[in-house]
Amino acid sequence: MPFLCGAVLLFSCKNNPTKGHGPIVLGDSSTIVTETDSQKLRDFVTDLQPTATTTTTRDTPAAKPQQDTVQKTAAVAPTPVPTVTPQPQHTQATPKGITAAFTDLSVTIPNTTAKGGSNQNLQRANGATYQLASGTLNGNTLNITGNVTKVSQRYQTMVVLKDDDMGTLQLDELASTTDWTPLKGRGSVYNITGLDANHLNYDKASNREIRDAVTKACRKHRMSRKKEQDWVDDVRSVRAVNQKPLTLTVRSVMWKIDGKDAKGRNFSKQVRIDLPM
Repeated sequence: MPFLCGAVLLFSCKNNPTKGHGPIVLGDSSTIVTETDSQKLRDFVTDLQPTATTTTTRDTPAAKPQQDTVQKTAAVAPTPVPTVTPQPQHTQATPKGITAAFTDLSVTIPNTTAKGGSNQNLQRANGATYQLASGTLNGNTLNITGNVTKVSQRYQTMVVLKDDDMGTLQLDELASTTDWTPLKGRGSVYNITGLDANHLNYDKASNREIRDAVTKACRKHRMSRKKEQDWVDDVRSVRAVNQKPLTLTVRSVMWKIDGKDAKGRNFSKQVRIDLPM
């Protein structure tokens, strides 16, 4: 048996090459091994697909902690603060309205609109005229910016004759204009008052003067003699311009604003609003 083992060892030593491989040299084609078996070239790992949620522990599902976190965050989250906080300041600002922007001051009547007046060059003019389209004047205010010393008001009244069958007739001969009256105000705001029907000032007229005004209005419109007489008959017993069927209305309102410019020089500006008839 020992003899047989020694013979096997001796035979194996003779078949092994005696030359060593030495170190691997880069670029030496004899040291490159190319695998051609397709079975050995296959991937043995699966590509990772990212998931929306992950579970860190087996005891606690991942979805539940996320829901609890959201609920707790929502419970303790402070109430969002509005982005526009200075609302009280905006409510104190002057509302939009008819505005006459002169060189030395600006006059605004809030919550009103006007027709025309857009072609006026108020940087050179001392007066502005508008026709009221919407809003009211009596009980409103004049909001003025500038160095103002005095604000005055006057208005023009118009007398209109109304007939249910014939319509209305404007009596220009009975129109009147009041004197300037100072307006009360505080700071830059002045109150517009005295334009209601119970406080209007007007010129007195006799029955003859009223009938003459009706006759001139009819002839101005070139009415027939018959229709003219019908209008005159409507005022035969009228003794005042505010007695029915006559109506006293405001035709236009004017304001005069006195003040001083930046150099201390006195100035006077006027704004006129005509009311629709």
